[in-house]
Amino acid sequence: MTVELIAPEAVSWSEIKTFQRCPKQHEYKYVERLVPIKKSRPLFLGSWVHAALQTHYTDGDWRIGSQVFTDEWNKLFDEERLALRTRGRQVSKPLPDIVKQIMESYIWYHRDDNWKVVAVEQEFMVPTPLKIDGKVQYLKGIIDLVIEDQDANWWVIDHKTAGTIPEPTAFHAMDPQLMLYPWAAEKAWGWNIAGVIYNYVKSKPPSIPQINKDGSLSKRKVVTDYPTLYRFLKREGYEPRDFAHLLRPLSKRSPFLRQYRYPREKQVTREILLDALSVTKHIREDKRRSRTITRDCATMCSYHELCRSELSGLDTTILRKSMFTLKEASTVGDRFDGEPDDFDEPED
Repeated sequence: MTVELIAPEAVSWSEIKTFQRCPKQHEYKYVERLVPIKKSRPLFLGSWVHAALQTHYTDGDWRIGSQVFTDEWNKLFDEERLALRTRGRQVSKPLPDIVKQIMESYIWYHRDDNWKVVAVEQEFMVPTPLKIDGKVQYLKGIIDLVIEDQDANWWVIDHKTAGTIPEPTAFHAMDPQLMLYPWAAEKAWGWNIAGVIYNYVKSKPPSIPQINKDGSLSKRKVVTDYPTLYRFLKREGYEPRDFAHLLRPLSKRSPFLRQYRYPREKQVTREILLDALSVTKHIREDKRRSRTITRDCATMCSYHELCRSELSGLDTTILRKSMFTLKEASTVGDRFDGEPDDFDEPED
């Protein structure tokens, strides 16, 4: 006799955040499983950096993860590559060069982290206290990185690529929702997690100074980091020691990288879990997905054209076929599957 295994009803935190942002967007993304054909620069670049970080911590070589996206980049038409290089009115350098610069600087600044890697891209699916129609609801996800620090404390690391790194006092900088991940790790494997480290990487790469016509360096201020400035000076024939006043501060801290630690707190975990269960109940029971219409729809939602057309009662058959593909259903946590959740790139 063949026993049919029924997958548990599970939601990811990405799905919960999408529903909170706009129930209609959730319907397109998770119920209809529509995947935009056109690539989003923030999502594509963020996914690329994330893949590079993954193999940096698993294999010691960021190029392995990066190569998958490099191959995809090389298959794009010139017009598609230009669109991905364009931010507003500015055209950036090619994305492979940006990722290379970001990763080389990241590795230089993190060379003395003294982290012991415990797990990378760790998938989980754990039961929650919520039951709907007698079925236990599960929380699923993927933990970017778990490390043990020099004090033998274990931390969940969450990589966040953003155009602008928020200040540590900003409420969203510490993304308290991710405090569910230490809770999930304890339920899944019995791990005692001290808290979450938010590992911010700025997606806009460091700049280099301009060279004046007389061969001198422009005094116009640029935002850069130590490895970028040092290599530039050596390449152009300058003596780095003559620029110690610029290099010394950058050697201690990069304006393109930040790490914020958020110790695990029972009260925060309890409140966020209750929020997650409340939203899950709406996801399962609400029959209609309402629209949350804001000024950000056109810039932050890949489904805005479809949503607007359906709102007007138009036939969207051709639009759906030309703009979207269907994603196969997944049983585990989401990764890089639609909107730029943790990889959004707000303009500076």
